[in-house]
Amino acid sequence: MALGPVKEVRFPVSEALRFSVESIRKRFTRALITAISVVLGVAFFAALKTSADILGFARGGSPETQAYQLWMAIISLVLCAVGILNSMLMAVTERTKEIGTMKCLGAMDGHILAIFLAESTILGLIGGGLGAVAGWGVGLAVSLFQYEVNLLAGALLQSYLVTIGQAVLIAIVLSLGATLYPAYHAASLDPADALRYEV
Repeated sequence: MALGPVKEVRFPVSEALRFSVESIRKRFTRALITAISVVLGVAFFAALKTSADILGFARGGSPETQAYQLWMAIISLVLCAVGILNSMLMAVTERTKEIGTMKCLGAMDGHILAIFLAESTILGLIGGGLGAVAGWGVGLAVSLFQYEVNLLAGALLQSYLVTIGQAVLIAIVLSLGATLYPAYHAASLDPADALRYEV
């Protein structure tokens, strides 16, 4: 008996987002830990970048100072990525049976991957937005007492927007990058083994 062609299983992005939001709601504490990691790393970056921009505007800041601040920001972002990676690996462990059930019901590897990547994008966007604004505010507040300069000058306003945009983008890229391995690991789980898994 000839079988018909196998139909491709479609999984819209809206469904991946719905699954991700539901997972964040169910595991709010873990999601909060991930978001806080993003907020702190990005806030530190935004504060240093804002201070460097103001210093450059006020004094024509030395390249050594700016390079030092850049390395400090990179180290903080690497630590942030390690925190996200750890948190997402914990998420995979917590949801092993759930992943096994979804795969038994027809979810493909790409669907599982999409759910985890959508979740990390949401957390990166929220954490990045909060961290960028908080870091910019701290950088502005610290510079207010250090430099006698108009902090609302046109050139500085443009640099503030660039800094906030960069910080949010870095947070999303960092979240996605740190989630790639855990998401791939989750997607490659064998359904039978996942259903037998005990935490």
